[in-house]
Amino acid sequence: MTAPVTIQFAEVAPAAEHPVAEHKVEIAPAPPAALPAAISGPAATPAPSAPVWKDGTYTGWGYSRHGNIEAAVVIEGGRIASAGISQCRTRYSCSVIDRLIPQVAQRQSPNVDYVSGATQSADAFYGAVVEALSKAK
Repeated sequence: MTAPVTIQFAEVAPAAEHPVAEHKVEIAPAPPAALPAAISGPAATPAPSAPVWKDGTYTGWGYSRHGNIEAAVVIEGGRIASAGISQCRTRYSCSVIDRLIPQVAQRQSPNVDYVSGATQSADAFYGAVVEALSKAK
């Protein structure tokens, strides 16, 4: 943990009109445990140790204003073995979010990173994986 930071502000005015007033503000960083998941990121989510899902292949759809994505998730031994995009019906190529696909099995979670310029497609993929995993419970 780092030390608190002190910031000093001074009001600027001609010296003849007003004296200078000083304001001190101390800012202490929040402890990491207090950060919400949206800030700390999905990588901070630990992978489950026990089987969570029923074995099989499950599909789900994710939706965005640029089109829809169908994801297929394979469960083996109660864990995510792999994921993929089985149908890409978006205005843009789904190759822009290809790097998200292995993250599902690595993290044992639908929580994937965002891709700059492809936020809507990443959200659709996330939604599709969530729907597929909901069928595997």
